[in-house]
Amino acid sequence: MASTTVTSTSRETIISNGTVLDSSTDFVPSVGMSTSSDWVVCSESKDRMENSLLPEQPLVSIIITNHNYASFLPLAIESALGQTYPRTEVIVVDDGSTDTSHQVIASYRDQIIPVLKGNGGQGSGFNAGYAASRGDLVAFLDADDVFRPEKLAKVVAAWRAQPDSSVIYHRLQGIDAEGRDLWHGKPWPKVMLRGNIRTRVERSGGWWPWPVTSGLCFPRTFLEQVLPISEAEFPNRADSYLAGMAPFLGPVVGIPEPLAWYRIHTISGSNRYGRTGSKPLGCKLKAEIFALESQIVRETLLQRLGIMSSMSLSDHYLYQYYRKGSGDEVPLRQVVGPVLRCPFLSPRLKGRELVKMVLRRVDWQ
Repeated sequence: MASTTVTSTSRETIISNGTVLDSSTDFVPSVGMSTSSDWVVCSESKDRMENSLLPEQPLVSIIITNHNYASFLPLAIESALGQTYPRTEVIVVDDGSTDTSHQVIASYRDQIIPVLKGNGGQGSGFNAGYAASRGDLVAFLDADDVFRPEKLAKVVAAWRAQPDSSVIYHRLQGIDAEGRDLWHGKPWPKVMLRGNIRTRVERSGGWWPWPVTSGLCFPRTFLEQVLPISEAEFPNRADSYLAGMAPFLGPVVGIPEPLAWYRIHTISGSNRYGRTGSKPLGCKLKAEIFALESQIVRETLLQRLGIMSSMSLSDHYLYQYYRKGSGDEVPLRQVVGPVLRCPFLSPRLKGRELVKMVLRRVDWQ
């Protein structure tokens, strides 16, 4: 992994009342709001479960999902096999690749558990990988991304500190196809959360600042409740479904360190909107996806788990943002309101988002 590096940062975390907040965060209370860490990172409504409920050394399943990423796949597999945490299994799901991915997978012999299937998309890959797994904790890894060696050791330690959590997640450092740092070496997301955030998620229309696939780890007890994923509705962005469900089933645990490299390149899934070649069409697709994800999360919570949610797209600032960018005739108040109400944006970021909307500088790619 010589080509991939993570720029060091002097930013430290503040530990206060059992919660974690990145000192560089843009998460600042509005006038009239409490300035306690409860408001900033969401207080826990119940005592933590005892660590004795976890196995002494939990088995962690790493599920790598791949489709035609033969050139990147070896780095992903090596990063999974090279974890400092000792008790892991590595499952590689190939989703109908037509390149040399099968040869790459075969070269690892009994070091990994291969799952070879026809092309069905990311949701299908998640389902197949989970069915083959045995882990108490499941870490997903896109085949073009790379884990840092200490990732699972830190994730398991964070899980032990909050055993009733529904998701343990961390920052990602962006890299390009050649492994060079993107984002000026600054990891993402900026805001890291720990605690029960359900109320705030409902106030924001279902959105909260989660990372993509390779930054997400889930206890098996959570996945048992929300899988299988609808393969027809989630050929991609299956990670958004899992992250969207998580705050309703337990606390979230954010680790401020960037524990994986997230690769952005011309054929990556994250670039699918840019490939439309049209700002209005790219924005329209994004808005439609946010609407579909919100609907599925609400329906799944109610029909599968009996959980009522007050989420509304009228409060989802990114949905309204991309509707405006698509050229829809959206009254300004419908765009401004969700930004001003969003509990996950500081006043400074709210101002920045509003300026972008007024100037129509929409990040559609």
